Amino acid sequence: MFKKKLKSGSLSESKSLKYIDEVNHFYGDYDPTGSGKISKTADKKDYNVMELLKAVAQQSDNVATNILGYYLCNQYNQAFQSEIRALAGVDWDMEKRLLSSHAAANLMEAIYYQNGQIISYLSQTAFDDQRISKNISVPVAHKIGDAYDYKHDVAIVYGDNPFILSVFTDKASYDDITAIADDVYSILK
Repeated sequence: MFKKKLKSGSLSESKSLKYIDEVNHFYGDYDPTGSGKISKTADKKDYNVMELLKAVAQQSDNVATNILGYYLCNQYNQAFQSEIRALAGVDWDMEKRLLSSHAAANLMEAIYYQNGQIISYLSQTAFDDQRISKNISVPVAHKIGDAYDYKHDVAIVYGDNPFILSVFTDKASYDDITAIADDVYSILK
């Protein structure tokens, strides 16, 4: 979605978005107290688009997600929902957070084919020493997600034949995800 806007020139990487209180109070917003380094309360500072994308990809920053969702995804309006539906193959209720591992893999596949800057951000995250990428010796671009007892990771594994691996768990450990990834990689590498 962002890559299309950047490529068409309708969005600039340096575009500033102000962190106001409303970005943490709309349908589908993420809990600002989750992961990430941006202030958990609105600081009224301006953040540029690339800085926010990097924070989402590398730190799984909920506030950065909210700022982008509020301004650039128009608070997850119908146009956003239609685009996600086309990529994921399902409707995604942003408030309920219900998405299958398969749908997440479809979204990561779309990122793979876009081949944009986001892949380099997803390849250098604060979570590279755990989950899917922990023991894999080739580059891995991945996005993690945690909530309550749910621990997830979806990745592009850049072996001789790149593949997408999506692991969603309930009451499992990061090491469980690593073990699954290691088994799959040993077969598909």
